[in-house]
Formats: sequence, structure tokens, C-alpha cells
Amino acid sequence: MSPYPSTHPYPYRRRSLRRAVALAAGAVLVWTGGAVALAPAAHAGTVTPTVHCTLPAGQGEATGPQQMNVELTPDVVEPGGKVHARVTLGPSPATSGLSLNDVPTTPSIDLAMSGGATGTVTVTGPEVNLDIPSGQPIEIPPYEGDFLVPATASGPVSFTPLGNLTRTKVLGGTYRTPCDVVSGSGSIGTVTVEGGAGQPATLIAPGGPVRPSSPVALSGSRWTVGGTPIPSLCASGGGGCDAGAFASHSLTVNGSGQLTGSAVLADAATVPDGAYLVKVNDGTKEATASLTVRAFVPSGPRAVTLSRTGGPVGTVVRVSGVNYLQDRWINTVGLDATGATLDDTAVYVKSGPDGTFSADFTVLSDAVAAIQVDEGNDPATVLTRPFTVTDTAATLTAGAGKVKPGGTLALGGGDWPTGATPAAALCAADGSGCDPARISGSTLRITAEGTLAGTVTVAGSTPKAVYALQVTAGAAQAVVPLTVAPSFIALTPSAGPKGTAVTVLGQGFAKVATVSIVGLRANGSQTSDPVRTKVVGLDGAFSQTFTVNAADTVAIRVREVLVNPRTETAAFTVRDGTVPAGPSFQLSPPEGPVGTVVQVTGRGFAPVATVVATGRTADGKQTSDAYVTRIVGLDGTFALNFTVRDPATKSIRVCEVLVNGKISQHLFTVG
Repeated sequence: MSPYPSTHPYPYRRRSLRRAVALAAGAVLVWTGGAVALAPAAHAGTVTPTVHCTLPAGQGEATGPQQMNVELTPDVVEPGGKVHARVTLGPSPATSGLSLNDVPTTPSIDLAMSGGATGTVTVTGPEVNLDIPSGQPIEIPPYEGDFLVPATASGPVSFTPLGNLTRTKVLGGTYRTPCDVVSGSGSIGTVTVEGGAGQPATLIAPGGPVRPSSPVALSGSRWTVGGTPIPSLCASGGGGCDAGAFASHSLTVNGSGQLTGSAVLADAATVPDGAYLVKVNDGTKEATASLTVRAFVPSGPRAVTLSRTGGPVGTVVRVSGVNYLQDRWINTVGLDATGATLDDTAVYVKSGPDGTFSADFTVLSDAVAAIQVDEGNDPATVLTRPFTVTDTAATLTAGAGKVKPGGTLALGGGDWPTGATPAAALCAADGSGCDPARISGSTLRITAEGTLAGTVTVAGSTPKAVYALQVTAGAAQAVVPLTVAPSFIALTPSAGPKGTAVTVLGQGFAKVATVSIVGLRANGSQTSDPVRTKVVGLDGAFSQTFTVNAADTVAIRVREVLVNPRTETAAFTVRDGTVPAGPSFQLSPPEGPVGTVVQVTGRGFAPVATVVATGRTADGKQTSDAYVTRIVGLDGTFALNFTVRDPATKSIRVCEVLVNGKISQHLFTVG
């Protein structure tokens, strides 16, 4: 026996609870009795027809006599006027198999009109909580409700019971028990319609089929200004009107009497396929329109996919399916290596109006070897997909590992648990004293493949030091060294063979200062490689290529000339191999909120050419962000800061001016 339900929305995970669901279903019976009789009154009548009741949950049928007493007031109304009805029903031929307490119950009765009007009206009572004794006639107190006579009615209108409908809420579901009159009915009263006919309201509904659980657009004219429109769904003949067939609505009437909005149908279990009438009543007027309901029909076999097929304990796997029957409970559960069900892993969602579903399944145990899905506990719908629990530790990278106080740094990594929310903190270099307050902003997220992406912003008050940047997500945690300093240099690459052209990127230097770049030996002396110089931009940033030919190079130093002089050093390792090709264009960070200052660095451009950096929209047009220009160095490199202020920015483009028009462009995500 499966540990999860087929039709019930509550996530029972134990077999005993599921047996309780099956047992209690036997109690969902018709509750249409009433032993309290009303004294005869004007415009009231009593009939005792034979009714045929169809019991819910496959419990069969019942036929027998049932007394019906209806009192109608007033005795004269205008066309389209309101009639008040007080209804008392005798014992129903159907009874309950179990005793239940405080069962929410809503009764209604359909009355056929004849004489001065034709059609069907429905009287619906308020929801009441009933105690249902086992095997005994169910007693419902007398209930009251209103209905409107048609705006076209004229003269005496007689009303005859067609049947009654009881809606009960049991075990999370709403069950309908119709009891239709099969013989012996008659008029229970007459109301005279007199006066001039008003302008009837109009109602327009979709002409084609609509799906359960979907919005139905409704419109019309000549409705009551200030009225409160309420939609209900009726049988094609006009009876059995049920406001509960709509889960919600947004219908309103404007100052011109125009009805607009939509009403969302209830699920397929509540609204089966068929031809209906949708009725709207605003308290003064009502109108109906035909409506066809047709649930989604799968176009092929069911299919299930996993967002990832492996990951550590704590991973959240997005389980998606297509071509399922709509509004069905989809049960997702983990299996161990033997195929046994891991009950505590069960997840339950409903399929949508388009036959798709999506559930987040959390891998809670290393015993999970597969993920199984079924529709409504039907063995014929079982689909299984393998999953491998890995013990690979999460990884974390932080680019050059350097940032200014208040600066933003892009992070990356792999093997993170999907579904978890990553949080960052700045710790001492040894990993102690972690303080999340030193991270003033974060856009970190974990993709469906377990990849960490996003940025962190270091608080502007963070002192200069070497720290450990810690990221935690669920049970996964990783750290990476991070230097926070008002000025620094970063090398790309930081290691390579002799002949490597290293891009030296500087931040926080004096504006328009000249910096010298040299290689250093282990004893701190300068190597034989030629000195390179560069003029710092107005944003305090620069980029310059320095070629490492000296085999004894252990670091590269940058020093301001004739200013502070400020000095920054970064390690470089000479090793064997082939000289790597450097990137031509980089953004740091590659994403961030409006106001982010993006460091744009390039190499391989024409020496002494002017480059222009601009923001671009998704369709390639220039954004409203101010453009930034920079002179390319003799080595073909440049560095500039570009501020993203336009939320429409999707990428940043750099273009040479008046040389060869070389263009580079990279995506930037505003978020």
C-alpha cells in the first residue's frame, strides 16, 4: 500500500492515516433531511414527491419520498424583482454510514417556473455545521434564500420543486449529492409579477470551451451601479446553481453599469466536463450565459524530468511533469536502492490546468537512489528516475579575491544544494569570528544544476585585512580567502610560463597618477623585465599588460610615481607550459542592482585608440546610462568603471572609435 493519498490534499505520510481516509470516505452521503415543520402560511405549499439521490464517492443511489415545504414572499413583485424563500425539507431517502460531527453543509433547492415566466430558479441556504448520526435520517434546519424572477416575467408565476442539492465538506473535499424529483411533484406557490419591465442585464461568456481551475472572462451591461456581482455555475437547464463552482472572482460593476472581470472555475473534480450556464447576480439583477467546460486532454504519454540527477544531501530537486490529467494529486517520493519507499520524503502537488506539475523534492537522506512519481496513487502511472547522492564538498571562487571596502565581488562555485538560500559572512583569516554584518548586500543564488552564482558587497566600514569569505547554504559551507583594501592590484593570470602577458588591474589609486609596474625577485629586488607605466583613470582604476620573461619573478609590484607614492604587490608564479591566451573583455561584477559600478577591462584593442563603453537594452539600443571613454594603452589594454543606472540594461558594449571599430559586448544582469 502506498503511503500517500490519491485524492486527498493533506500530506499524510503514514499508512494508518491513509486507511483513515478510505474509511471516512464511506460517510460522505446526502444530508437533505429536516424534521422541523412550518405552519401553513400564505404563498406556501407542501409536496411530497419521489426523489432519486445519487450518492458521492461511489456509494450508490437511493430512491424514496421526501416532503418539501416552501414559503414565498412577497406575493407581488416587479419584473426582475427579488423573492424570498423559506424552505423545509423532510427526511431524505439516503443516510450516512458513519457518525460525523460539525460537518459543513450547504443545502439548495431548484424550482421550475411556469405561467408568467419559464426557466429554473435556485434557492441556496447558508452553510451550517451538522452532526450526522449513523443510519438515521439527517435533519437540516429550515433555511432561507433569495432569487430573482426574470425581467421578462409578467402575471402569475407558479413554482414547482425539481430537486434539491446538498454540498458537504468532508476530509478536505466538497461532495455534491443531488436528489432529483422523478414523480409526484406539484406547485408550492405562486407569485404575481406586475409593473413595467426594466432593462435586463446582459452577460457575455467565452464561446469556446474553458478549463477547470482557469479564469473565465465575463462582461455585460446594464448592471446595478454599486451592486456586488456574484457568479455561480448552473446546469444547462438552469438548475443546481452553485457559487462554490467558482474558486474566486474579480467581477466589478463600474459607474456606467458595465460588468467586467473574471471568475476562476473550481478544479476538475468539482466541475466535470459538460455544458453549463454561468449566472451572475448583483443583488438586484441577474443574467445567464452558456459555458462549456472541458478539462485538459493529454497529447502524449506522461513524462517526468529532474532538474538534476545527483547532488549532496540537502539538495532540492525540481521534479517536473507533462501530459498529466489536470487537477490531480501528484505524489513524489524517494526510493532506496532496493526500490523501497522512503515515506518521510513524500511531496504532494496538484497538476495544473495544462496538465503540468512542478514539485520541489528535498533529498533528506543518503539512502535516496531514485525519485518516483505517480498520479493519484494509480500504479499504472508510476514513473521512476534515478538519483545519485554525492558527498562532494561545495566549492567557492571569488575571482581575484580582492575588493575595496564597499566594493562588489562576483562569486561562483559548484556542488551546492539546490533549493537552499545562500548566505555570506566575512570571517577572520583562520575562519573564526564570522560576521554577516560585514556583507552589506548579496545577490547569491543556487541554480537548478547546483551552481553558486551572484555577487556580495563588502560593507564600506570593513577594515583593511585578509579575511575568509564564508558562504553557507543548507548543510553546505565553503570559504575562500578575500583581501579587503582601499587599493590593490590583481593579476590575470597569476601564474604561467616565461613570456606570459599578465594583465595587471589596479583599483583605488590616485586619479591621473602615473604608476610603474615591475617584476620582483624573492629578495625584493627588481627583475630584468622592462618597467611598464600607465596613467590611472579618473575612477582610480587602470589596466596594463606586463610580460614576465624573467624566470626568477615571484611577484609584480605597482607604485605611484611622484605622488604618495602608493605601492601594491601581488604574487606571480613562473612555471613550465605554454603561454595562455588572455581574455579580451571582462566585467566585474557581471550582475548587480541599479547603481552598480562595473569594472570594465579589455585587452587586444588598438594601442592609443579611444574606446567607448555604453549600456545596451535587450534589442541592442543604447540605454540612458552615461557613456564612458578611455584611451587604450600601448599594450592594447584599458580599464574603466561604468555605472549601471538604467534598469533596462542587459549588456555593456565597448567599441573602438575611429580605428577599426572593434566591438566587444558582454551580458550584465540587473537584479
